[in-house]
Amino acid sequence: MVVPSSHGGNINMLTKYALAAVIVLCLTVLGFTLLVGDSLCEFTVKERNIEFKAVLAYEPKK
Repeated sequence: MVVPSSHGGNINMLTKYALAAVIVLCLTVLGFTLLVGDSLCEFTVKERNIEFKAVLAYEPKK
């Protein structure tokens, strides 16, 4: 079932785009983490009113 929104768009279509955007963001962060994982301690992405922060907590080798 497709429900039109008040601005003429399609809620189902917007949901698909939002899901795709979240998947792309997660894959980007995962790829970046794999590339610089040995030296990464903290990673922060700020986009408008959304902030994504990943912190690596570990014990250094003795």
